[in-house]
Amino acid sequence: MFLVVILKLEGETRMNAETKLKAASIFREASSYIRTYGWRVEGMGQKGQPRCSMGALASSYSSSKWEKDLSSLMYQKLYEELDGQSLTAFNHRYRSGEAVAGLFERVACTLSSKTST
Repeated sequence: MFLVVILKLEGETRMNAETKLKAASIFREASSYIRTYGWRVEGMGQKGQPRCSMGALASSYSSSKWEKDLSSLMYQKLYEELDGQSLTAFNHRYRSGEAVAGLFERVACTLSSKTST
């Protein structure tokens, strides 16, 4: 019984680490997307054209439906980085694709650093 619990915990830890790495990768790709194609305050736009923050994230995730654990983790870490401010408020405050790209990179770094510890 004890061995089963340990194996289950190791599996959950591995899954959590994989989810963190996947989330970090999506944030990095969204940052790159913004720098490559541009950004706008509102509007999803079309892939390959300037998109809002959520549109850039959507462009960086291949599935049409987000995994629950992944989306929850991404929302939590983004919210922490924004210190409780909404992404919409951040977008309207800075009105800068570079600011959003930097935000996404900071979240990716946070996720990556917590994976390795």
